[in-house]
Amino acid sequence: MQGKVNDGPHVIIMCKAPVPGFVKTRLCSDYSANEAAEIHQAMATTVIERANKIFSHVSIASDDIEHPFFKTFTLNMISQSEGDLGIRMTHLLLQAFADGAGSILFLGTDSPHMPESRLYQVIELLPECDVVVGPVEDGGYDLIAMNQPYAELFQGIQWSSEHVLKETMKRAKISGIKIKQLAMSYDLDTPESLKRVAPIWHPPVSLPEKDSGN
Repeated sequence: MQGKVNDGPHVIIMCKAPVPGFVKTRLCSDYSANEAAEIHQAMATTVIERANKIFSHVSIASDDIEHPFFKTFTLNMISQSEGDLGIRMTHLLLQAFADGAGSILFLGTDSPHMPESRLYQVIELLPECDVVVGPVEDGGYDLIAMNQPYAELFQGIQWSSEHVLKETMKRAKISGIKIKQLAMSYDLDTPESLKRVAPIWHPPVSLPEKDSGN
């Protein structure tokens, strides 16, 4: 499958404004706050452009829709509500379905290295189940798509922990929601993961030289 999909899910990209000191702070052990913000901006740009290349309906949900960074995109902007990630995603989920979306795909901005094939897999699998999730090594997920507003999947979750996927799957089982998982992947969160993605996604900063041990 290639090219733009006209009848795919409505994509909502959760994206913080690239403000130094407030984004990618786990990179700041090796990079300045400004460099971390620059990396975040480059990551977000890659994710947004990839989604817009494949899907016909893409929205960016941000904490600051007036930030100059978002002026570079001609996409629908949505303000995120207050509350934890689950509350914010629930609000966006319910609003999207109320506005007529037939299915929803949430993306974050931590996977600029995600292959397009992973997104096409979502399109192929979603008609066969209720929810598609993309697990990542830290215990969370890099995407979640659904055919109905299963808001219970965002409730009572320990966000930013290694329990996110496990708790999501548990809630799905309790509710009788059929989930299909994609292959395991990983997020870009740390200097080590930045080096890991460098062969397939080029960060906009110089990576520290490896210690030769001499």
